[in-house]
Amino acid sequence: TLRCDPGMQVLGTTALGTISAVPVPLNALLSTCVDAARLGCREIRAVQANRESNGLDVMSKPGEEFRYTVLTEADLAAQQAIVAALRAAWPGLLVVGEEDDAAAAEKGVPGEAPPVLRKDLCVDAACERAVPMADIAVFVDPLDGTREFVEGRLGNVQSLVGIAVDGRAVAGAVGLPFPEEGGEPQVLYALVGAGSGALGGGLAAAEEAAAAA
Repeated sequence: TLRCDPGMQVLGTTALGTISAVPVPLNALLSTCVDAARLGCREIRAVQANRESNGLDVMSKPGEEFRYTVLTEADLAAQQAIVAALRAAWPGLLVVGEEDDAAAAEKGVPGEAPPVLRKDLCVDAACERAVPMADIAVFVDPLDGTREFVEGRLGNVQSLVGIAVDGRAVAGAVGLPFPEEGGEPQVLYALVGAGSGALGGGLAAAEEAAAAA
């Protein structure tokens, strides 16, 4: 479950330590969160595919009992993919991640630029509202259900990205790396007062809709 707690890591500020007051369109921001959740799902699936032949690295979180809280390479790889892409899309955006920033960064490829996130995916949550970046925080739980992932209960695994404005949740994306019906990852999304939608099949449906617009 996405939540803000002292254990989460703050992962985004500008070089001057201030957050930009430039208005951010919520629909576009949500779209990038959807695309970022898809990247997280991709990383989780890659670790699972490798696990089948090479096993899975499992560790306990620093200062925590193994039997209560575990951490895998999938958590770290997914967080690095999501956070790096969001920071590149919205310089100065405040991003709060569940895992340790330094540990997650080790899963990235040095010198490799993150993929460009799309801002036109959320066709079912049309909204003209824009808010100052200073009022926005994005929360990332890269792999919700780590214990289930370790135990092979893949249908209970999610990648979560939530948006808060002035401390209140307003939108979010839920990535399903292993959807019930099989196939490519699915991403569910919603924006308060605007609507909700779902993307699947590698986002092909959204790409077709955007191309036809």
